[in-house]
Amino acid sequence: MFMWILIILLIVAATAGLLFLIGHVFYSVCLYMKNDKQYITGPIVMDKRTQKYEKIFLTYGPQDVYLTNRQGLRLHGIEVDQHASKWAILMHGYMGRNGELVDVADFFLEEGYNVLSLSQRAHNKSEGKAVSMGYYESDDLVDWIRYVVQKDPNCSIVLYGVSMGAATVMMSLAKNLPANVKACIEDCGYTSAWDEFSYQLKKMAHLPPFPVVHVASLITKLRGGFRFKDADPLGAVHRSHIPTLFIHGTKDEFVPTHMVFKLYHFAHYPKQLLLIEGGEHAIARYQDPALYFSTLREWIHTYV
Repeated sequence: MFMWILIILLIVAATAGLLFLIGHVFYSVCLYMKNDKQYITGPIVMDKRTQKYEKIFLTYGPQDVYLTNRQGLRLHGIEVDQHASKWAILMHGYMGRNGELVDVADFFLEEGYNVLSLSQRAHNKSEGKAVSMGYYESDDLVDWIRYVVQKDPNCSIVLYGVSMGAATVMMSLAKNLPANVKACIEDCGYTSAWDEFSYQLKKMAHLPPFPVVHVASLITKLRGGFRFKDADPLGAVHRSHIPTLFIHGTKDEFVPTHMVFKLYHFAHYPKQLLLIEGGEHAIARYQDPALYFSTLREWIHTYV
């Protein structure tokens, strides 16, 4: 009898140890940005299309700007100040690449906006060791919004984000934003980090969320200070009052399209849903740029 109890205890201990090891690996692979992520994102390159938009963007004379956030991290942004009364603040996605949103920046510049294109913490020139799937990044965005309002107290601001950047933007909506923020545009954001990681675990490893996501969330709380359910765009959207345009591609296999329907449903304020037929993750605008940017134009003309 004692032998069986000992064997069971050893099995339980080994299983617990394995799960905690998996949790630490999960954090290191997915959230700790000091490790190379090219096996997830592919090599960081700019294609010819992006290079074309980059050349246009450079003609506006963009400037590097920096801000020290409430946690003491020095964050980086690229600013084009056309001395307009309207600002567009852009947030890239997970492992955002240089020039990822230059076409969007060009669009807003041509519409007469000033543009602030940000590098999220632990990306590019911004300090930080790990990402929080929009949880802490949304606080950083609030700091940047205050930076803009301090420059121009009477300005109007539109927030735009893609993928994790969309999650960051959506989570900022539930915070005490200044009245200068008039509208939001989110493209292919997820409902929560918990939902996204659960989906990816099932899709890539054919495993249910329990117990891996539960343990990984616990380890993330210990190492990163947040739980996966804390990164909750859905809850933030539900508490927001800011008009929001929701965009998603119908062939998004990274953040599944069904998530946008839930986000849209939980928004109880002026809202619009744009589905891009055949659009893939974070690049749906390339599938149908005419529809994409005409919808953006109509949206900002209505609310900003």
